[in-house]
Amino acid sequence: MPKVIQAPIPLSKNSSSREPSEKPARLPETVADLPALAVSIAAHTVAADCKPKSCTVLVTDFVFPDGNTSVYGMRLADTLSGELTNKEYKLRVIDRSLLQKFLAKERVPAEPDHRAVIHWISDALDARFVVFGTTERVDDGIVRLSSQLVDTDSKEWRVYTALVNLGPLDSGESLEPVDPFGPLPEITTSFSGETVERAGVNGTTIPSCTYAPIPPYSDGARKLKLIGTVTAQAVINSEGKLENLRIVRGMPGGLNETTIATMRTWRCHPALKDGKPVPVLVPLTTTFQLY
Repeated sequence: MPKVIQAPIPLSKNSSSREPSEKPARLPETVADLPALAVSIAAHTVAADCKPKSCTVLVTDFVFPDGNTSVYGMRLADTLSGELTNKEYKLRVIDRSLLQKFLAKERVPAEPDHRAVIHWISDALDARFVVFGTTERVDDGIVRLSSQLVDTDSKEWRVYTALVNLGPLDSGESLEPVDPFGPLPEITTSFSGETVERAGVNGTTIPSCTYAPIPPYSDGARKLKLIGTVTAQAVINSEGKLENLRIVRGMPGGLNETTIATMRTWRCHPALKDGKPVPVLVPLTTTFQLY
């Protein structure tokens, strides 16, 4: 399989940064339930001197500590988003379906600890406040939601945190992880109509790439100071060329586009089966770093 590509990129001393300065961590507030959490969130937007027209709030999918999500976590986020639409709060709550479509297009997960991604989401959807949440099962099967309200207009990276003990799961509820974007369509044939084989299985060898330049770091990603990995997928056909290139897990700031454009230029030795070149589907990974 083509190896992981490390792409360390120098950061200019004059580069602008949206990274705020660190503030001492505060102990999270404990609230009774999701309606109570909505009340606290609304109160914090008022305390931030948020004018009605600028009080835009977006609730992201609630995830596990490892970043995966669940149907249960998505339902909780829908419920909180609905609570925040209460007219008394005078908030403009962004439709969560817009978030799903936006992230699915780029196949970028909403990560609560990735500040660059938070800024990217808030800029794209015009959200001043972004709500993140982490769900986990604690003692006696109780599910706890650890939530964060991020004020993206605050240079000090103002964050309100709260804990909600949601009680045990109802019958039929599940914390099983799910893919928020859904599986990609299966690829069974190459552009020329040949059957796509599985590399390393049933006598099929693994292809190797002889020309594989590193994807460049985009200006948008540099502005956001993005660090992370883009995982793509492609068919290496019987001529050693890449086709059906697509993003499996992406990154914002134009990194998906630069990755795909660069990988289109790659050239490889094709996989062999019974001594003949055959197309195979392979994962391709690029890691972007700043130093």
